Amino acid sequence: MYEKELIALSKSGARYLVIGAVAMSLQGYVRATADLDITPDLEKGNLEKMISIIENLGYKPRVPVSAIELLDPKKREEWYKEKNMKVFSFYHPKNVLKTIDLMIYHPINFENCFKRKTLIKIKDYNVYVASIKDLLNMKIKAGRPQDKVDVLFLKRLKYKNDK
Repeated sequence: MYEKELIALSKSGARYLVIGAVAMSLQGYVRATADLDITPDLEKGNLEKMISIIENLGYKPRVPVSAIELLDPKKREEWYKEKNMKVFSFYHPKNVLKTIDLMIYHPINFENCFKRKTLIKIKDYNVYVASIKDLLNMKIKAGRPQDKVDVLFLKRLKYKNDK
């Protein structure tokens, strides 16, 4: 469902990790999802690149603010603390079910996760996906009902891959 978006990210040279249900599917556990969750490197130049890619693919911010505001760490902190905002969502006007959620904070250390990333090939392009271990840690930390089910399957995948 997000092949074009993942290839565009791969081509860009941006630093990011696919997380959430799409990452789990790419790691071998398929479950339905409507959104593409990404945790980007929050460095300004990298975020500029990410915003440009997403907007060039036709996506628009779901909230009535400019995506450029993502570049301001103080604004992200304000959104996180005052509005309990964890992601900045983009939707596609031609298919409103397609959503890209960019994390505005790092639930776990980005640099460490990026070093452990899994490379998944999509049409000869390397897509950066969070490792099973990091997906598991993020799901445990989130603790929502669906996350609890995902944790069980991720533990099975981790056990299978550790053999």
